[in-house]
Order: sequence, then structure tokens, then C-alpha cells
Amino acid sequence: MKTLTNALLFNLFASYLEDMVQVAEELPAAYDNFVTLLGELPQNENQILKLRRLNYTKIELTSIQIASEQMLEKRHVLYDVFIGKALSLLNAEIEMVKELFRYGNIIPELKSEIIKDTENKPVVMLTWNGTDSDLIELVAALMAAGAISSRNGDKLTVISVIRAFEDMFHLKINALYTKRGKVFDRCTDTTPFIDSLRVSYNRMLEKRLI
Repeated sequence: MKTLTNALLFNLFASYLEDMVQVAEELPAAYDNFVTLLGELPQNENQILKLRRLNYTKIELTSIQIASEQMLEKRHVLYDVFIGKALSLLNAEIEMVKELFRYGNIIPELKSEIIKDTENKPVVMLTWNGTDSDLIELVAALMAAGAISSRNGDKLTVISVIRAFEDMFHLKINALYTKRGKVFDRCTDTTPFIDSLRVSYNRMLEKRLI
């Protein structure tokens, strides 16, 4: 597998480290050439191979950076600048390929399997048969019990979780903040829906035991 280390920019870096010659004036053009090479990487290339190629190149460039930082004499600041720029460019390209994985540009071999698996799964459309207040009460109870959390670690609020339930049940709660306030401000019979769930659940268990 070819890396990008045969680019002119890497040749200049190698000569610099070997103390053969310093041609700092050629660095800008060599860097532009490196940018062009990155842009010309085949778009239809297997993304895993592309990511591997970029990471191998990054490893080589990181080694060059470490060696450059250890030079005690004849160290040229412009070389340090372009080594850093090339590394930043590689990191950006690597992150872009990773984002393609996350948002739709899936490896073809896996994409067909995912589509096939999705097509075979029956779609279940859910509806909410309780009242808006019932749903608010249920969400508040689940959150109070620590039964719901965000996968990415974001802080959840009752409102944000209710919005997620709205999407799941294909409904829209009007005047949500007002209704939430009324549920939380109850003076008596504060959890009628939760209480009814407990009664219904116990009744179901009793029937199963008969």
C-alpha cells in the first residue's frame, strides 16, 4: 500500500533531518503539492484503505516532527511550521473520512447488509392513548428513577425527553410548559397515572397466577 511519503514535501523534510541541504524557499510550493495529492486521493477507494493510508502517513510525519524537535543545531523554524501544517492537514483529512463513516458513506459491503437487515424488520407505529399529563408524569418518574440517560452524555431535561417521546408516539403536546407546571404543582393525588400503572400491573400478575 502506497503512502504519501513519496511526496516532494517529505523529501525536503528528509533532507533537512539528514542535514544534507536546507531549501526553505521550496517548502510553500511543496506543501501546496501535498495538499493537491490529498485532494486527488481516489474518491471511490475503499474508505478503510484510505484511512489506513492517511494514518500511516501521519505516523511517518509524526516521527519526522519528533526528530526535528530533537535537533540542537541548524534547526529552521520554517520547517517546523510546515511539518505542523502538514500534520494538521492530515488530521483534518482523517477526521473527514471518519465522519463519512458516521454519516452515511458506509463501507459498501456493510451497507448492503444493513439495508437488508432494516428491510426485514417490521415497522411498528406506536400511538399514545393516555393524556398529555399522563405522559408528562411518566417521563418525570422515569427521570427521577434514573431510568433514562443520554447516549452522548448530554444533560437531559423533562422537556427534552418529552420531545423525544412525542417523536416516538407521533404526537404534539400543546402548551407543554403549562401542562408540565400543572403536573408538578398538584397538591393532592400527585401521581394518578403512576398509581394506575401499579394497579394495572398487579392485576395482570394476578391473572397470570390464576
